[in-house]
Amino acid sequence: MNNRNDGIIHDTEDKGWWCHHGLKLERSFVALCNTHLNLPAWENPEKRDNPYAPDLIVAGRVADLKVQNTPFFVSSRYDMDPRRTVTFNRKDYERYSELYPDIDIYFWVDWTQTESKYGRVDYLAGIYSLPFVTLAGLIESGAPEHHYIHRRDDTQGNAKSSFLLSLDAFAVLLEKDRRL
Repeated sequence: MNNRNDGIIHDTEDKGWWCHHGLKLERSFVALCNTHLNLPAWENPEKRDNPYAPDLIVAGRVADLKVQNTPFFVSSRYDMDPRRTVTFNRKDYERYSELYPDIDIYFWVDWTQTESKYGRVDYLAGIYSLPFVTLAGLIESGAPEHHYIHRRDDTQGNAKSSFLLSLDAFAVLLEKDRRL
């Protein structure tokens, strides 16, 4: 584990582990969509042959899932509310712009960590979505970009920067302010 943030479940720089972990989360998300959100969802069949294909098909549309469990606590440096800010990697923005401009993006937020050395946020969980074209518009109209200093020399393929986006721009499919 790195010592930048002891509140996370695994080293944020271990991309292979996170990709494997992400597959489990995608399956859980599909089940949640089908049982609680009344959204037909399944794993994108293209992923069997292409691990870089978008994750899912949701409501008949190609979709990608972003799961975030730790608030981006330093987003307040960018005049954004850490409780309602999610990050979207530049490399995903560039890839989707070129290959999948019609994709839908889903964020599954569950703040399992609500405190860090940078501050505290109230708990939040939810599922939020928007078409990539709308997300791209937010980026192109000036969404802040955070560059990860510790990833300058990364060799695992981790994103070197991310855009900060407010959940207020997303459609809310499910949201709760307290743990059940």
